Amino acid sequence: MIKDLEITSIEGRRYAPIDTRPQEVRIDQNLTIADVKKEGEFSRIIYKFTSSFSSLGGISLEGTLLYQGSEDIESRWRKDKSLPETVANEVQTAIFSSSIIETILLARELRLPPPIPMPTLQKKKDVVGFG
Repeated sequence: MIKDLEITSIEGRRYAPIDTRPQEVRIDQNLTIADVKKEGEFSRIIYKFTSSFSSLGGISLEGTLLYQGSEDIESRWRKDKSLPETVANEVQTAIFSSSIIETILLARELRLPPPIPMPTLQKKKDVVGFG
């Protein structure tokens, strides 16, 4: 169970001038678990989340997440640098959800495209017939 999630470092940078509008911008997201440390009944998971916007810029967040569970995830982490699948899914979902929201806000401030696809609306065609 996730008890706390905290961002400890934010870095955002725009590489290209604001008036530069490339045809396509590839946006890549990456989540890396850097370390797992046991702290009493919790495990502190240290992570880094990055979004790169091709040659336009990049945003990087670092933080920690407190996880409470019955499994000893620190020993598994020390052994093979992985988390149990159920823990990994819960942790990655929480980190990604929190980080993507922050990245959207930071991208707006840096005038970068949003890191998620925006919905496109289509006009509904007129329906002709009996109804």
